[in-house]
Amino acid sequence: MKQEEQPGQRYVDPECRMKFATKLMYPVKSSGFQSLRMDDVARYMDISKATLYKYFSSKEEIVSIIVEIFLDQIVDLYQEYLEDPNISFGEKFQRTFTQTMMIANYGTEPFLSDLREAMPEQHEKVEAAIRARNEKLQAFYEAGMEAGAFERQNAALLVLQDELLFRKLIDPIFLTKRNLTLRGALFDYYLMKKKQLLTAETAASVDDEAMNAKMDMLVNKILHGMA
Repeated sequence: MKQEEQPGQRYVDPECRMKFATKLMYPVKSSGFQSLRMDDVARYMDISKATLYKYFSSKEEIVSIIVEIFLDQIVDLYQEYLEDPNISFGEKFQRTFTQTMMIANYGTEPFLSDLREAMPEQHEKVEAAIRARNEKLQAFYEAGMEAGAFERQNAALLVLQDELLFRKLIDPIFLTKRNLTLRGALFDYYLMKKKQLLTAETAASVDDEAMNAKMDMLVNKILHGMA
């Protein structure tokens, strides 16, 4: 991928750089980044091309920041709660459900395919982080089964089931062909997964209304991006 560079004074405020890069996550997850020109990038960020070059020297630099946002704000969130003994298995189940949904939403095939081809080191970083997260998720399922909070079943297949189904459920073509809405399909899958995984006692302690209310925010992120 050809880099476009322009000399001049650079702005290095990390908060502003992250804010601008976040605006590019929706088009990148939808269509990848290799076909984007710096004019397109500036338009998505709602700044001039001259201002764009004050913050970023190249498209690759922006994509690297997007990767860091994806890892820090989405993939690595499990480290904050999975091993916390003060959070119930039921609440952890809800958090892992929403996190897996957002990983599928931003870790799309167009994005990962472009990353694999144009920036293989960044691609391996993402793949390694998702693998580590899925291993932790499998261990969490197994711990819940040992504790009697979850029904006994194949934990590795539970992880795979989520990966495959979420990619389908956020695909507008898949939903349209089956006369499904994004929000309805996601919440129905949440209820199905809850019934599949949680024991009756654990299920009774889970607040579905809170999850239902959160679903609107999640659907908005899927449809319109993080910014």
